[in-house]
Amino acid sequence: MDVENTKIENVVEKINLLYKVSQERELTIEEKELQGKLRKRYLDNVKRNFRSQLDGIELKNGKKEWWKLGVSVKKLIDDLNLEVLVEGQDDVEISVNDINRPGLQLAGFYNYFAPDRIQVIGKAEWSFLDYMQIELRKKRVKKYFSFDINCLIIARGLEPHPEFIKEAKKHNIWFLRSNLVTTQFISKTNIYLSDKLAPETRLHGVLVDVSGIGILITGESGIGKSEVALELIKRGHRLVTDDAVDIKEIDGQLIGTSPKITIGMLEVRGIGIIDVTTLYGLSAVVQEKEVNLVMNFEHWKDDNDYDRLGIDNEYMNVLGVDVKKLTVPIRPGRNIAVIIEAAAVNYRYTLMSKITPVDVIENRMNDLNGI
Repeated sequence: MDVENTKIENVVEKINLLYKVSQERELTIEEKELQGKLRKRYLDNVKRNFRSQLDGIELKNGKKEWWKLGVSVKKLIDDLNLEVLVEGQDDVEISVNDINRPGLQLAGFYNYFAPDRIQVIGKAEWSFLDYMQIELRKKRVKKYFSFDINCLIIARGLEPHPEFIKEAKKHNIWFLRSNLVTTQFISKTNIYLSDKLAPETRLHGVLVDVSGIGILITGESGIGKSEVALELIKRGHRLVTDDAVDIKEIDGQLIGTSPKITIGMLEVRGIGIIDVTTLYGLSAVVQEKEVNLVMNFEHWKDDNDYDRLGIDNEYMNVLGVDVKKLTVPIRPGRNIAVIIEAAAVNYRYTLMSKITPVDVIENRMNDLNGI
């Protein structure tokens, strides 16, 4: 079999087939060699794709971080289903998550005007222009288009005044139209831009959904993160991503997703890459999850003073957001999957109750002592 020239989809299919065979019988020497070649072919493809995705990423504090520079107007048109009235420059991008309704500008007031925002004309602005005398309207529209505007969108499917078409063509500015009501369009666009322009980082770890709580498992390579994730999947919990976790900060929340090429994939040392959706069903994988808790795995150290009461408050800062962090010492015999399940349930309990187990014990001791 020519592994090097095999399509990557067929490589994944054959890896999964060999995994199923290994569950029924021991692989032959030839099958093990083929499994190794297929795994190397897949990982090489993953690395190539990762490198192409990470072009221009800035290294900060040992982590790979980047901020999306903007959303192209052409992508905005496709994603929001906008009609093009006047086509502008190809390389125009939206980099500000704000929208401006230019009523004040069309009235002649330009203090604090932000032309880099998306400009939206609704029924109020349109009616104001329609009420205006033609010569004055031409003057106001000409002044408005003298600023460096990224794009202008007219809502409600309104028919634009001819002065707008003329000036947009003259200045080569995108002029678009939406059939949505103005407030609905603005709300939809704000949500869209919040997602597309959110600061983002990629961390090494595994993100799982355990009882509705998003848990980011971190730790050095080979410590057992993926194996624990596999055990959690068998227990009915869900995988978000393995090895590389893409995290966006949206309105103070950290949303974790998987790189596109590794969605539903889990690498287990000694077995290879597992297609979780194929082996455990589509319900075993979720596309995104808020990161609520970080659990850092480290090898057990006898001289380390680990938290035994649950009173230590340690946090991990990700994109300016502090996330509660638990350090889990690893050694043979510990059922880590059960510990993670307990941590998820305990985290949910702390959100609903201000009384900790330590408080309960203190109350009981006070009762015994007659205090």
